[in-house]
Amino acid sequence: MSRITKEYRVILKTLASDDPIVNPYRGIIRSLNPIDETDLSRWEAKIYGPSHTPYENYQFHILIDVPSSYPMTPPRINFEQNDILHCNVKSATGEICLDILKPEDWTPVWDLLHCVHAVWRLLREPVCDSPLDVDMGNIIRCADESAYQGIVKYFLAERERSRYH
Repeated sequence: MSRITKEYRVILKTLASDDPIVNPYRGIIRSLNPIDETDLSRWEAKIYGPSHTPYENYQFHILIDVPSSYPMTPPRINFEQNDILHCNVKSATGEICLDILKPEDWTPVWDLLHCVHAVWRLLREPVCDSPLDVDMGNIIRCADESAYQGIVKYFLAERERSRYH
């Protein structure tokens, strides 16, 4: 766990900085920290929805499990259940389909900050060729941008309504 301890120090310093060179994640990653500072195997992150996407003006909660074999094996990263509608996310479980998180594509060069940033980029650039939500993948594949935007915005508006009622 020494690697994750070092990462934690870097994450704290990076995300606390107002310097865009030191912290290129401003406006992307709101927070990234262990759920309990005595256990660096379970983390959570909050990310902002990317501009010019139906996710803009929303925040998303990500759960991260760091295995004891990290960084030789990837962390397991999921959205909260039913928190997001996206072609590369199974909404009911929060499972994310992202190549860098697969053991066969993982490299120890990646760290938690870059993984969370990659999840954010997936919101901006969905990959409809490997959908976990086939319906959303088909809508994107058909290039029906207004249907895609409308469905996602409706889902997120309902998510917000259910949180506050």
